[in-house]
Amino acid sequence: MLEHRDNIIEKESYQWEFEQGDMIYAPICIIVYNRVDKIQKVIECLSRNTLAKDSEVYIFSDAPKNEGAKQGVQEVRDYIYSLQQKKHGFKSLEIIEAQQNLGIKNSVVKQGNFIFKEKGYDRFIGLEDDIETHNFFLQYMNDALTFYKDNQQVIAITAFTHQEANLKSKTLKKYPHKVLFSYAFHSWGWGMWADRWEHIDWEKPDINWFLYNPKHWFYGNILSWLHLLAIRNSQKDRQVTELWDIYLSSVAYKQQKVCVWPSQLSYTRNFGFDGSGVHKFNFDENIVNFEFANPQEKLEFTHDINLNMWFHFKIGLRYGLEVWVFGFFKMFRNKILRIKK
Repeated sequence: MLEHRDNIIEKESYQWEFEQGDMIYAPICIIVYNRVDKIQKVIECLSRNTLAKDSEVYIFSDAPKNEGAKQGVQEVRDYIYSLQQKKHGFKSLEIIEAQQNLGIKNSVVKQGNFIFKEKGYDRFIGLEDDIETHNFFLQYMNDALTFYKDNQQVIAITAFTHQEANLKSKTLKKYPHKVLFSYAFHSWGWGMWADRWEHIDWEKPDINWFLYNPKHWFYGNILSWLHLLAIRNSQKDRQVTELWDIYLSSVAYKQQKVCVWPSQLSYTRNFGFDGSGVHKFNFDENIVNFEFANPQEKLEFTHDINLNMWFHFKIGLRYGLEVWVFGFFKMFRNKILRIKK
């Protein structure tokens, strides 16, 4: 039985410092499909990162789902193979092609198993083909993966945060730390370790323990900023669906392991919500593709994990209303206006 605790760990906050020679650079895994314009921008931004030249990149190219996707997939593959023939800005670049269409969830599972089981890494950084990174993204991710590696109450790191909502939040203005902790997992620039990955059951997911327990609905949704409201859609016919990120939020909650988020400024943004992606959403630009502010190159981390219910209720309410409710409202409003024109 899960037991909710308002504060998992109470330790002092301090700046993580280490000699550059001790840094372990996590490999970067990028899943691509059929949007060549998107992956070009991802690579261009990533190559400008301060740690790009020290980082190994693995690109996982999914196969076309149907005839209509073949040309786009081939254009993407032509582009990524061209990177190997020229100066790409990374330590190395390897391409892994799928022979049949996997979809996003199976591609994620494939990349994790490949990196951890075949290559033997102990951590990795994941990106999708529509995520633009700030120049300090890799610094933040590598620092966080090093800092929290031995904290078994942390399951993952995310580089994205709802920047516009954070900057308006009175709750976060009073918050003393540079990172937040939540059971909400987010895939727009994320990292995980091998010892956490091996405890995720991708083959036989079970969400019934959550669905039929009012206590879990209450605690889980508040402490995941309402992410777990979508838990039913994360599984179909006893299989994890393309909402694999929601499934990972449920795994985090069940295991009582939190995800680390920046508490103010984001290190990534999504420029793919233009109707061309898997979910076909076309959000207002400022919702998820806001202008980067000036996030710190060396962020101050803490082990002081705050899971106070009232604190997270206020954050989740702001995210839910300002980001998603208003985001969908603006999307549908814009569709109606375009139809009228």
